[in-house]
Amino acid sequence: MGLPEFVNDAPCRSADPWLFDQYKIDLAQPALSYCARCKFWQECDSLVQPQTNHYDGIVAGKVWRNGRILAKLDAYSPNRLVVGEESIEENSYAVEVRGSELLGTRDEFLFSE
Repeated sequence: MGLPEFVNDAPCRSADPWLFDQYKIDLAQPALSYCARCKFWQECDSLVQPQTNHYDGIVAGKVWRNGRILAKLDAYSPNRLVVGEESIEENSYAVEVRGSELLGTRDEFLFSE
């Protein structure tokens, strides 16, 4: 069984896979810059199933540690990173947003403090 078709069109298709193994937020910038330009977040999440697999790394615009979301790109403003313990979808309360603006050009993102 080969990879799904969307993989060929994903911005990360030629990126170094090591970038997506990062779960520390300060090391996640390069991978998240690919995710910020991607329209396949749902497909990516379905392919990897990070929660079920207790994944560590970057999948679908989210930073995962042991299958839990540490941070995620805002779906409506993908240059903004939401930092918290879990995603809004999994909780009835909003996650905390701190130090979360990503600054820079399309190809270069920096976290503000």
